[in-house]
Amino acid sequence: MVDSKRYLDWYAAGRKDLAAAHILKDQGGDHALVCFHCQQAIEKHLKGFILHRAQRLTEGHGLLMLCKACASFEEGFLRFLKDVALVSVYYMETRYPADQPLEVSDEDTEECLTIAELLIAFVEGKS
Repeated sequence: MVDSKRYLDWYAAGRKDLAAAHILKDQGGDHALVCFHCQQAIEKHLKGFILHRAQRLTEGHGLLMLCKACASFEEGFLRFLKDVALVSVYYMETRYPADQPLEVSDEDTEECLTIAELLIAFVEGKS
């Protein structure tokens, strides 16, 4: 599989992840999965922004690294560093079974959704 080189495709995929997160939340789905989809939505938007500005695909899943790369083009991304660090926890911790499962509160879930919505609006507003 080859990743799209069209940044708007990345944004569309990220919006699908955000929509999935909302559907899961509204239907009483697992909080950790909601947060995972928020992480994915943010990751795809950050990668899309880098693609748009640098004309290159970016590897890796670290939101902090991706956000810093975006900040090299638009310093407004710096305000999201703490937020993406928080959401980053939900990438690895929710993908595989663990001896001690990650407990995600309703408040944590709402915070992830809010962060994803704000960051996505910011990214799309800068493109």
